[in-house]
Amino acid sequence: MKSVVEVFDVFRRGDLAGAEEMVSEILRRAPEDCDALHLMATIHHAKGDLQGAAAYFDRAHHVSPSDAEIAFNRAVVLFTLGRHEPCIEACLDVLKLRPGDPEVLLMQGVAFAALGRHEAALAALEQTYQHRADVHARRAASFLQLGQTEEALSAAARACGIDPRNADAHYHRGAALALLELWPQAVEAYDAALELSPNNLTIRGARAPALANIGRFDDALADIDAALTRSPDRPELLSRRAYTLSAANRHDEALLAYKNVLTRAPRDAAAIYAQSDLLLGGGDFEAGLALYEVRHAINRRVTATSSAPRWRGEPLEGKTILVQGEQGFGDLFQFCRFVPSLAARGANVILQERAQTRGLMQSLDGVGEFVSASEPAPAADYHIPLASLVGALDVRIETIPAPIPYLKAEAERAARWRETLGIAQRRRIGVAWSGITRHAMQKWRSLDDVALEQLLRVDAEFISLQMEDSAVAQARQVLQLGGAIADFADLAALIDTLDLVVSVDTGVAHLAGALGKPVLLMLPFRADWRWLRDRADTPWYPNMCLFRQPRFGDWQSVIVDVHAALQE
Repeated sequence: MKSVVEVFDVFRRGDLAGAEEMVSEILRRAPEDCDALHLMATIHHAKGDLQGAAAYFDRAHHVSPSDAEIAFNRAVVLFTLGRHEPCIEACLDVLKLRPGDPEVLLMQGVAFAALGRHEAALAALEQTYQHRADVHARRAASFLQLGQTEEALSAAARACGIDPRNADAHYHRGAALALLELWPQAVEAYDAALELSPNNLTIRGARAPALANIGRFDDALADIDAALTRSPDRPELLSRRAYTLSAANRHDEALLAYKNVLTRAPRDAAAIYAQSDLLLGGGDFEAGLALYEVRHAINRRVTATSSAPRWRGEPLEGKTILVQGEQGFGDLFQFCRFVPSLAARGANVILQERAQTRGLMQSLDGVGEFVSASEPAPAADYHIPLASLVGALDVRIETIPAPIPYLKAEAERAARWRETLGIAQRRRIGVAWSGITRHAMQKWRSLDDVALEQLLRVDAEFISLQMEDSAVAQARQVLQLGGAIADFADLAALIDTLDLVVSVDTGVAHLAGALGKPVLLMLPFRADWRWLRDRADTPWYPNMCLFRQPRFGDWQSVIVDVHAALQE
């Protein structure tokens, strides 16, 4: 009988069958011969029989648990088999023998990530090769899974810096930038990834939403259709296709596309909500409002904490109902118009709102009590989220109550503003060019500096209704009072002194509309559902005129039309 050393020479010459027969003979006589078990595992690995290799490595490790080479090779085979949980345990065995071994830590980190244990993955990866781009690309992937977007972006950028030809690094960088809604930069990162990996359909599918959000709708659809050739029934890709069609204002196609998504994923809350948005925007309140309630499942800002039963149209005479605030300030100003309808039914209405709006909302009829959104919900017979009143009251386009004004400015505050502003020499126009906060989500409906400068080329006295200052506004001699505006009651009083308001789609526009002030509203190409479609007026505010982008990002056409309206 040959020795293990002699058999190894046979193996090295490539005679796998002969070597296996010889090792089998050794193991029949000495079943716990560690060297023979190790060699048999190696032979099975060379044959491509990973299951057999794993079984022999297990036996060899059991016989000689202190052999670091056997422990390492066992971990590698388990990793290759995708048996990640046993691989992690095997890596721990190796690390007892080789503390801090970077190759083992890398393997362990990848195995943790495959199991979705991303915090453990990061702990392992951060102890391994810090000079390797693939390590930082994997760190970026785990940070993304944990929702740590800034950390993911940093890790991906580090990977790109180490090796600009690492496609995964650019891909993860694109994903992080997309989550931050930095769409042009995300497209650039995805482009870089595809240049290195041009046939990667996963990257193309990921790039599509970023393309859609910079108005490259045809390119986005081409990416999605390419990705669908490999995964034709994947709900995520079908959702991206529906989203892109909706963003392109191809409403009927988008509606059909979302129905297609929901046949495969009937509980997809985002798809249901998008469908409601399309239906409501098309004026189908009956169908749209029924689906609109799904927003509670996807919007963390929607409040639903009361233990009282939900109001669904029951008689309210002598009952207390808690109306809960939700979403943004614009929603509060728009939908609070329904509160008097509840009071008219005999209800004691408790309105939940925020500290910044308390003084203003005192002017709303029908409220018996105010509570802060930060306070525990008070006892009530019923509760209902504010925007849900549209559906609960069975509102249709032709029955939207518009008793303008339903919010009112305080006379004393307005008088103080008039004193501050002095006598107007020209028309006094309030202007709001971005959302109340400069969040990335507001960018698509806000004016950039170039558009703002063009808008202000009118013979008028402009008053900024923004809380933050702008260098462009200052250069155009716009009066900026953000620091002097204490709350929304102050802002309402300032608006009361103006001749009209020019605004993008923001809470300021809703406030001015609710106060009865004439408003010229500038809307992006893809407008919110509440502004309906293809009309220059709105049933929500009879005192408002709408100006819509004819093409994605085309504020110049909107501004030309606004200037023409101001000349009338």
